[in-house]
Amino acid sequence: MRYNARLGLLVTALVAAALIGLHLNISPPTIRTGWRPWSQRAVLPTKPSAEIDVEAPPCQWLAGAENVVVVMRTGATEIKAKLPVHLNTTFQCYPDTLIFSDYAEVFEGHQVHDVLAKVSNEVVETQGDFKHYRRLQKLGRVGLAQDELHAESLESGPVGKNDNPGWRLDKWKFLPMMTRTLELRPDKEWFIFIEPDTYVVWSNMVQWLQTLDPQKDSYYGSEVQIGTDVFAHGGSAFVMSNSAIRKAAAAYEADPDFWHARTAEHWAGDCILGKALKTTGIGLVWSWPMFQGGNPADMDWKERKDERRLWCSPALSYHHFEAYEVASMWGFEQQHILRLTGPRLHRSKDSILHHHDLFERYVVPNISTTRPNWTNMSPDLVPASSHMGVEECRTHCENLPGCVQFSSSVFGCSTGAELKMGRPAGGVSAGWTGGGVARWRKGFGGCNGVGWWTSGWAQS
Repeated sequence: MRYNARLGLLVTALVAAALIGLHLNISPPTIRTGWRPWSQRAVLPTKPSAEIDVEAPPCQWLAGAENVVVVMRTGATEIKAKLPVHLNTTFQCYPDTLIFSDYAEVFEGHQVHDVLAKVSNEVVETQGDFKHYRRLQKLGRVGLAQDELHAESLESGPVGKNDNPGWRLDKWKFLPMMTRTLELRPDKEWFIFIEPDTYVVWSNMVQWLQTLDPQKDSYYGSEVQIGTDVFAHGGSAFVMSNSAIRKAAAAYEADPDFWHARTAEHWAGDCILGKALKTTGIGLVWSWPMFQGGNPADMDWKERKDERRLWCSPALSYHHFEAYEVASMWGFEQQHILRLTGPRLHRSKDSILHHHDLFERYVVPNISTTRPNWTNMSPDLVPASSHMGVEECRTHCENLPGCVQFSSSVFGCSTGAELKMGRPAGGVSAGWTGGGVARWRKGFGGCNGVGWWTSGWAQS
């Protein structure tokens, strides 16, 4: 095989991002299933050699996803800025996809379905959230005003992004998405629901799904709580079996007026979906930290919930990726697949990418030197330090107990005791101290016995 042809397909990009912290105020259930001994090795499933196109991205060599559909939920306000990178990278890996939006069109050769097209006229004409939708259907995407469009959006308030008309409309998409998905792909076994700023670690996802029973009513994702409702966070990706989608769709179709009323009074469509599933007897299988609401650029690597340690867990998804981060992570993952499917020398390696693997192989190479026009979000501003340059700031950090990183700007020198890779930022230079990073890294310990797949924590 021509491995140099494979390498030519890999992309590189700057790495940076933002994080959403998702926490529950209730204790996780005590039921844990699906662990296997750490001593076992995972093997990446690949197609027969005769079926492999060596000119294709390495992710296309993987087997086992023939009955999987990846469902992208987006909107006209963001599709132009956020979808193209996926069409050029991640969508090259998925064997089957659906794209749902609030406006039907053919976008760069891909059919985009209006997921709200069958919502009743009464709802469309009377609900204020649909004002944007009505304009969109009349004028098309090109008729949207500039303030209705948005590209990269990193922050949201306690009740979402209510100043964005596309975001307010988004909550109405979840239940109709169940019925439209079934109409278009009635016979597939697994459905992975994502957003444009979601990154699915595809080589892991393919392996994990093969450990599950597609005949069961399954609903997996990163658990979030609003009031007493626990549901899968939409941006972190969530996975449903065919039978679970059928039950959610049936609940919605049996009384759409009821669910429209619930949606109107709520702000989170993923919560409404969780409510609907709960009425059918399907609870969320808690799957954090495999499904992750953060980004390797600045997430809390030490986060844990009882015995669940982010550091040791396999990685199935990340969230809040900007377009260039999608390209960067996709390139990294192609190298990972190439490493495991190439010369026999590498085939004994464990094929599972854990969060700590991402740190060692994706983050560490990006923090080896001082980086101009970059911030690592060092939080502690040194008093009266506006005169300090980046090297003086480094020296200050090296002499400061517990300091791991630093940044320098016109405001002065800032330091931090927790490691963050960071993101691009004009007028800032950021760096990390070798000794500080090494000491910080030692605090994690090992992952003996807790590094394999889990089928989740069954909801109590």
